[in-house]
Amino acid sequence: MAGDNDSNTKSSLRFLGKGENAVIRPGVVLIAPNHEYNHFLMRSAVFIHAMGINEYDEHVTRGVILDHPTAFNMGEMGGGSVHGNLAHSLLFQGGDTGNDSCMLLHSAGSGCNNDANGHIECCSNEESDQKIDCGDMIGSSGIYEGGLYHAMDLVDDGTIGSTEFKFFFNFIEFTDVELEGMMSATDTDGDAWVSMEVPTGVVLNNDYGRGECWSYLRNQMKQMMMK
Repeated sequence: MAGDNDSNTKSSLRFLGKGENAVIRPGVVLIAPNHEYNHFLMRSAVFIHAMGINEYDEHVTRGVILDHPTAFNMGEMGGGSVHGNLAHSLLFQGGDTGNDSCMLLHSAGSGCNNDANGHIECCSNEESDQKIDCGDMIGSSGIYEGGLYHAMDLVDDGTIGSTEFKFFFNFIEFTDVELEGMMSATDTDGDAWVSMEVPTGVVLNNDYGRGECWSYLRNQMKQMMMK
């Protein structure tokens, strides 16, 4: 489990509210309460990666479930588009929406620069001339999206470790009404959805079994509340 023996991981966890008072924005993780019984959302930790207008002109919030691993790797499911060391990466079920597409999230943006056109380029080593074109950071999370082809090359030549990358199949999408209803649901014990900031290693852990990130973050949250 990522972070169990890492004091830096524990110290960088940040509680951002519960229920209707929870902060929801790109880059945070929402943690389900015990009473959540939706097939995808029960015992889940959801990384919020986008907010905006969907194809139906609705304002929506999108995220990926961090701890629902599938039985397949990207070499098996990528249709030949993913090869080399990254092909061995496990594919996680991000949710039930998304036209059966895959998303790559990574933390290989520790050194970022604006190019001549003002676009952000990212690389894992500030002194390296090899960069991943990965767009903007998701919130303040240290997580970026995309850059698959550069990523495969840099992982294969050892510039970046494969543990800095994670693949998701589909995503979860909430309308504002759905999200409001979900966050306002509190059981008799006061349990409700919780928002947290977490380290990149928690988001990108490829070793999770189902519900393991949820369990880890719930335990950390309880310890934080007791202090």
